Amino acid sequence: MTAKPPPPESPKQPGWGPVSRHVATNVLRFRTDRGLSTTRLSAALKELGHSIPATGITRIEKGERRVDTDDLVALALALNVSPAALLLPATEDSETPVQLTEQVELPARKAWEWVDGDEPHAPTDRDRYGQVLRFRLDSRPEWDRDPVRKMYNAVLRESSDRNVLAGQSGKFSLEDGQLVWYSDDGREVRRLTPGSST
Repeated sequence: MTAKPPPPESPKQPGWGPVSRHVATNVLRFRTDRGLSTTRLSAALKELGHSIPATGITRIEKGERRVDTDDLVALALALNVSPAALLLPATEDSETPVQLTEQVELPARKAWEWVDGDEPHAPTDRDRYGQVLRFRLDSRPEWDRDPVRKMYNAVLRESSDRNVLAGQSGKFSLEDGQLVWYSDDGREVRRLTPGSST
């Protein structure tokens, strides 16, 4: 007698991370909210050039089939939502905990700020070296950066400024379209306006 293979994992079983569970739940939610059958969603995906059969969609929703990044983008297009809307759970309150990994849980508001590229998932109490602004810069393409962000990049590129920043801590602030660097004791160290690099 041969041993029976174990049943396939579902999002509720070990091996599936929390985001996989969110995606499975959200695909089902958006599909039913839009009154789409799995067959119609499958047809919409095919029109977009990314085929997932109706049975595959059912398996996604049941947690029997993982969603890769290409699937995620195609499903978001077909359901007319952003990829982020599939990645994060629908919560009724901004402080509801959202599991991102087995070790990282954030309030819903913070999770959305992170996914939208507004805030790092774990900013420090003291914004050393402008970590928040650096996160925002790295989370957006070059063409989508306003003059203050471009100026910040220019400052970081200059070795003298990098050396100063490496030796001192402080906080960056955006004030009236200017990037202002304050020392830990609150003194203004430097104020830069768009178009300047020093």
